[in-house]
Amino acid sequence: MFWRKIFRRTLTALLIVAGLFTAAIVGAKIQMYTATGEDYANEIESQDIAKLRARDKAIKKATKQAGVYLKSYSRSVNSELTDDEIIAITSNSWQLVGEPKYSRTVKQISDETSIIVWTATVEVNVDDSELQNWIKRDAKEKSTIINQTREAQKSAEENERKIEDLREKYNRATSQAEKDNLRKQMTDADRDFLANQKLEEVTKLWYKTASIANENAIIKLCDEAIELNPNNALAYYNRGCIYSIFSLHVWEGEDYVKQQLKLAIDEYSKAIELNPNLAEAYDGRGNVYKHYRYLKQYERAIQDFNKAIELNPNQLNYYIHRGLAYMDGLKQYEQAIQDFSKAIQLKPNDYNLYKLRGECYQALGKEWDAQADFAKAKELGYKG
Repeated sequence: MFWRKIFRRTLTALLIVAGLFTAAIVGAKIQMYTATGEDYANEIESQDIAKLRARDKAIKKATKQAGVYLKSYSRSVNSELTDDEIIAITSNSWQLVGEPKYSRTVKQISDETSIIVWTATVEVNVDDSELQNWIKRDAKEKSTIINQTREAQKSAEENERKIEDLREKYNRATSQAEKDNLRKQMTDADRDFLANQKLEEVTKLWYKTASIANENAIIKLCDEAIELNPNNALAYYNRGCIYSIFSLHVWEGEDYVKQQLKLAIDEYSKAIELNPNLAEAYDGRGNVYKHYRYLKQYERAIQDFNKAIELNPNQLNYYIHRGLAYMDGLKQYEQAIQDFSKAIQLKPNDYNLYKLRGECYQALGKEWDAQADFAKAKELGYKG
């Protein structure tokens, strides 16, 4: 209970600081964006799902408009962000204004076939202050949100292609058996869509300020996504992240921590089984293996970081995590220096990277190199 109180007090203090920081942003304002989206349903498809798809397309169009504005706005305040960062902000910070407005049109495709086209119109708010909120996040948090947003978008695009392919096949089908099989596949595709919607909600919760309530809500959404689609790798990955967080921030005794770490490894492993190319799952599992107090399985951690880097060689945090495993765990400072040097190439203005590399040089007795890195760290803002 003592550690839980400490965690809550620390979190409350962070929230107060964050609130003061946000309030200090000058000229920030809420922008509203209006957009429409369309989807249709044939005779065997759910009209409710078609409406949800139309709503989803409208929201994505609105957030794309917001992204164009935020990109320009970021330049005006000398904080230009990458396209991935802009997409992560707009995809997860939007707020729906009121309820979507729907209209429907019946279109005759042939003498025997008609479809119902649904048009959804939405109004979405995006606050300019999200730009500054993003800038003050740490690199790991940004990386997680960017990667989850990217994976969620990829899943949504794959689902849309799949449903269009099934519709075309159904229109060409001649036998009842073929149509029945395609009907089942369409139902499964609809369930995949609903699961993806749950995971987009998960990413929005990750984007919000961390709290135990949000973490419990994330697990609930992941459970619901897995019920809809038991083969959704992202749902298991997200549950792994939450169990990993519980192991660090919720103190219920040593056995509890070990249980959470095991659950995290199981979830990451299931995500990897379902999607062997999900780099973030290898990175997540690697971080659990190198847990500083309980597991300390540094060799296994490095194997996972190696795979993550193989899949995504330009991801900053993978090099940092592997470097820390070499540095703190195996005391292999030369290898750690290589990783921190690569990280510096990717982010040359991060003083923490120079500090870490300097500590490795110092451990090797290379005092001149160490002091050069410490001086660079101070030049970039390090106060230690």
